[in-house]
Amino acid sequence: MENLAHALMGRRIGQLSVFQRVGPRAALIGMIAANVPDLDVIVYAFNRDLGTWQHRGCTHSLLGWPVIAALGAAVTFYRLRTGRFRDHLGLWAAGVASHAALDVPTTWGTQLLWPNDTRFGLELIFIVDPMFWLLLGLLPWWLARRGGVGAPRRQPAAAGILALGGWYAVAAVAKALALSHAPEPVAAVPAPLAPLYWTAFTEPGPEDTEVRRYFLTPWSCEAAGVFGAPRGAAWDAVQATHTGERDTWMSVAPAIVREDAGADGTVTLGVVDLAYSSWANPGDFRFGHVYTVAPDGTVGRSGAAQSQ
Repeated sequence: MENLAHALMGRRIGQLSVFQRVGPRAALIGMIAANVPDLDVIVYAFNRDLGTWQHRGCTHSLLGWPVIAALGAAVTFYRLRTGRFRDHLGLWAAGVASHAALDVPTTWGTQLLWPNDTRFGLELIFIVDPMFWLLLGLLPWWLARRGGVGAPRRQPAAAGILALGGWYAVAAVAKALALSHAPEPVAAVPAPLAPLYWTAFTEPGPEDTEVRRYFLTPWSCEAAGVFGAPRGAAWDAVQATHTGERDTWMSVAPAIVREDAGADGTVTLGVVDLAYSSWANPGDFRFGHVYTVAPDGTVGRSGAAQSQ
């Protein structure tokens, strides 16, 4: 989930009555705690591979949370000298845990059991969802305003958090309904910036040469193209490279949209991630790579937005 949503969630946690002993800066502390796990992106600046494989890793895990919470609580308690240490620790623990509570329902997954690299993701909600801003931002603000000037903010904060839980439930039910419309077994991921819409695709077996895509809603299913399965000699050559392995790790649903053989035997392979398909223009893809595989096995790569 993007960081504005994390900040709003942390702010609402800090406004709950259980953390009022922390003092007037509890909401700010909650915002910081809810965003700290994403500091792992800093490693991209030093090592791209580490950033790729470890984002949503250590700092997002069950092992990382207690360390972050304890260190953060020590800093804010001894800096502010408000409340008790356990009050600060509880706020930091809730803020850090909320980060996973917002990431796990999205796509790509979170390594909750790090150092095990298994990723857990419900794939209910896209990583940018305006409903989070509405439920965690505008709804509590409106409830506080409705209560009059100086109205306590703890109940509106709780209302926003509960409303977000309700949105998760709605998304889960809606996805189940959407999957019921698919004509064959598919996996489905939330469509970019389109709540309650999912991009579905078949998961090809070892002998399959096609990936079939569908656009799903709780009330409809639309066939949305057939693509090449990530198979074949050219694909194997790409996968044998470090860059190809990394690209595939970052892809949710890789598919081939182009495979051409040149006169000199060079194969050009266009690969996209169907998880980022555009509902507005189904033939366009924001994320894709073009690989060239020479007869001697040399693999080249360039990034490009692609059209089917």
